[in-house]
Formats: sequence, structure tokens, C-alpha cells
Amino acid sequence: MEENVINYDLIGKVSSFRVLRETNLGYILEDIDGNEYFLHHNECDGKHLHFNDEVDAFLYVDKMKRVAATLFKPLVTTKKAAFCEVVGKSDSGVYVNIGISKDILFSKDSYVEKHEPEVGGLLLGNLKYRAHNLYFRLLNKEEIIALNKGDELEVDKKYVAYVYRISDSGVNFVTKDFNVIFVHKSNLRSRPKLGEAIEVKITKINETDYTGTAIEQKEIERLTDADVILNYLKDHNGVMNYGDKTDAMVIDHVFKMSKSAFKRALGKLYKDDLVILEDKKTILKR
Repeated sequence: MEENVINYDLIGKVSSFRVLRETNLGYILEDIDGNEYFLHHNECDGKHLHFNDEVDAFLYVDKMKRVAATLFKPLVTTKKAAFCEVVGKSDSGVYVNIGISKDILFSKDSYVEKHEPEVGGLLLGNLKYRAHNLYFRLLNKEEIIALNKGDELEVDKKYVAYVYRISDSGVNFVTKDFNVIFVHKSNLRSRPKLGEAIEVKITKINETDYTGTAIEQKEIERLTDADVILNYLKDHNGVMNYGDKTDAMVIDHVFKMSKSAFKRALGKLYKDDLVILEDKKTILKR
């Protein structure tokens, strides 16, 4: 029996096919060159097909590494980009939902491990076909700007944006309207994860992008830091041998925060009359 030929240029794309025949499990589709692809009944999006019907189907690589078709419309293709949600993790990377039955891998060789996206994060990208499989890839700045439809952001206004690039100098965000915002590292309390949503205030309009700040987050996170310290005190009989004079490395090891954040949080607890402060000791008021 002659082995079926596959047009690999069609993988990751939505293309037109003809229904060749029906099987017990689904349908056999045929491309314009006569190559055949399997479409399972579960992938027909509720449609019943007939011989010679013309259908638009998306070709992907299934869990058995076979090229298969689906009539469900993907959010992204090798040509089309969109925001996709992170829905799972593995040793190989994280998986994003692209709107079909199979989630697509965003390989961990595409990002630094400490920046790994969390489940629920949104990543802006499209697909690439490599080594007989489909992978998710992030868009670069030029590709994002090309998607922008001219919706402008305003200085001093806040916008929800998503992390798409993290560098030594700061973090690049993208809004749902495909505006790019750069936030210098000095305007972030800590480096967020790829795909994380942050509220950013615009401080400057540039030629092709924007400059912003997330410094207001410090006010919110200060309360969280204060709660961390308060909970630590409650778990240690109301006394801890850490205070304003404690070494920054010790604070980072014990509380997972910078010394400046630690001092701000202590200041809030003191202002709220919840603690007594000594140089290297903090006492919870009963």
C-alpha cells in the first residue's frame, strides 16, 4: 500500500479540503494535490459531512504525532496571532489553549526559567512548525506594532497590559489593542512573569511605543508585605529577631523581599500600632 503523502506547508494553517469518504471514526479529507488527512467525528464542530463537501479545516499534529484535521477554528495559526491563555505546565514548558482539542507547547527553550508563565497568563503569539510538531511562539515588537490599529494611549492614564519581554533594563508590556509599553526596572518592585497582567500608567508617548510605570503597585504590595511579616510574628510567638538593622540578604532569605520593601512594611505595621520596633527585633503588640 502506498504511504500517504502530507503537504507539510499546510500544517498550522486553515486550508480548503474536499470530503473524500467517511469511516467508522470520522472522515478522510483531500487537499488540492490529492493528499489525504484524517478528520475525527469529534473534530467536526457538530457538522455532518457528505462526499465531495468542501470544508475549511485546520491541520495540526495530534498526541500520537500524526497530522490530523479539525473544523474547530483556532485562535492562532502560523500566519495569524492572538492572545492565548496558559493552561498547563510540564517539564518541556507551558501549554496554551489555542481553541482546539489539543493545547500547544510554548517550549521552555524559548524563555528563561525564572520568567516562566503562570497558568492563567495571556501570551501574544502565533504558531511555528518545527521538528514535526507545532509550537507556540511570542511575537516580537515589530510584529506587535504591525497589528496596532491606531488606538492611542493617554499620558497619566492606567491600562492593563501583559508581559511579553523581560530584559536586564526592564519589562515590555502589550495591551489588548497591541500597544507596546516599556517599564524600566526601577519602576517595578519585582520582575513579573511572562503573560502576567499588570496595571501600567503611561508617562511618555514615544514614536512607536510608550513608556510607563507600575510604581503604584508598591502601595498595594506593601500591604501584602506587611501581612507576610504579621503572619510570621503570629507564627513565632509575637517576636522576631529581624528589624531595620537586619542584613538585606537575611531579609531576602526569610521573607523573600528586598530590605526597602521590608522597611516599608515595618513602617506600616508601626503606623498601625501593631508592632514595637527595635534595631534587630520586632515585637507584636498584644
